[in-house]
Amino acid sequence: MRREYNRLVRDKVPDIITHSGRRCEYRILSESEVILALQDKLIEKADKFSKRPSEEEVSDIFELLDAIISKFGYEQMHIDYLKLKNREEKGGYDGNTYLVYIEDDTEAK
Repeated sequence: MRREYNRLVRDKVPDIITHSGRRCEYRILSESEVILALQDKLIEKADKFSKRPSEEEVSDIFELLDAIISKFGYEQMHIDYLKLKNREEKGGYDGNTYLVYIEDDTEAK
């Protein structure tokens, strides 16, 4: 039975499939294609985590974020700086704060 996937997978997945006696077709994405595939994969992984949280899914998300940082040409130290800056300016998520609404009585200009 053939199943279509059409999605980004980890590098060793084709070898794992063939070593298990199954066949697969895969291709290597161009740099522009992989950028879109990484964004799609992040949404896929976030959705999967939201439905079934696990340490395994979190580790996959971290691996994916490392790939995104690399492929987008970001610097890890700069990412860390931005995290610290945002935490100082806006706080973290440790306080479990859930914003219900904002009321603004000023008229739009």
